[in-house]
Amino acid sequence: MTGKIARLLPLALVAVALTAASALATTPPPPTATTGPANHITYDSANVQGSSNPKGAATEVYFEYGTSTKYGENSAPIPITGNTTQGVSATLSGLAAFTTYDYRVAAVNANGTVYGANGHFKTAKIPLSLQIAATPNPIGYGGLLTVAGTLSGTGNASQPVALQQNPYPYTAGFTPVGNSELTSSTGAYSFTVPALQESTQYRVVSTSNPNLMSPTTLVTDSLVVTVHTHAVGTRAHLATRFTGSVAPGTETDAQFAIQELVGHTWKLVNGGTTANSATNGVVRFSKVVHFKRGGFFRIFVGTVQGANAESFSPPVAVRGY
Repeated sequence: MTGKIARLLPLALVAVALTAASALATTPPPPTATTGPANHITYDSANVQGSSNPKGAATEVYFEYGTSTKYGENSAPIPITGNTTQGVSATLSGLAAFTTYDYRVAAVNANGTVYGANGHFKTAKIPLSLQIAATPNPIGYGGLLTVAGTLSGTGNASQPVALQQNPYPYTAGFTPVGNSELTSSTGAYSFTVPALQESTQYRVVSTSNPNLMSPTTLVTDSLVVTVHTHAVGTRAHLATRFTGSVAPGTETDAQFAIQELVGHTWKLVNGGTTANSATNGVVRFSKVVHFKRGGFFRIFVGTVQGANAESFSPPVAVRGY
């Protein structure tokens, strides 16, 4: 009996070995996954690459990514089939600027899930840029002006910025206004300009980056114009005299023009009167005009060059003759 068992034992071992070999032969292998490089990296996106061999089974390939090897985010799955190694890629968007990201490729099918090695890249900085706004604009003569804005981009906090001005007629070039200041934790800044007396161009520059400056904004100085009318001349030759004043009256080349409201548009009907000399900061004007019809009129005040300071009087009614 013992000899019979001894003869049967090798046969049993052979059977087990054949069964194991058969099982290995019929179990399909899992896919492969190889992490590739990252490229086209910006401050909020990057393209990541990889490859996978599905080994004959329908496979989905995706990328895991995040700010650590815990990842936490997945790209959209990419379906592949076949028995050859195939390249895959995905664009990761909505990323934080100037931040290191880890990523790896993953391949999954009915035969298993496989992960590639970890890779990493660092997003770019957001370029710095300066925005500017001035309020109020236009501003009354001698008024208080606020020039404010934001330094945007990576590293925008606690950066030194300075205000520059270029007064009318804008030919002298920009010069500093007061002292520079540091941007806030959000990149905000604000400058106060007291007693503005003429139209002026403003811009803000970064003193730590000589090539960085805001767009130029023009702040217009508005004049206060008053006007009165009364009939003059004989009954046969009636006319209307426009009188009034402009304050501040500092512009020796100021021009006065009479405009008429035609429909919804103010149109020039008479112009070319030059300002008188200023007295105590006020210029007075007088103009006689013959009208055959009545209507609403106003006085426009500006300069020959056209931009230092300009304004309008309130409209006045004039009767026709």
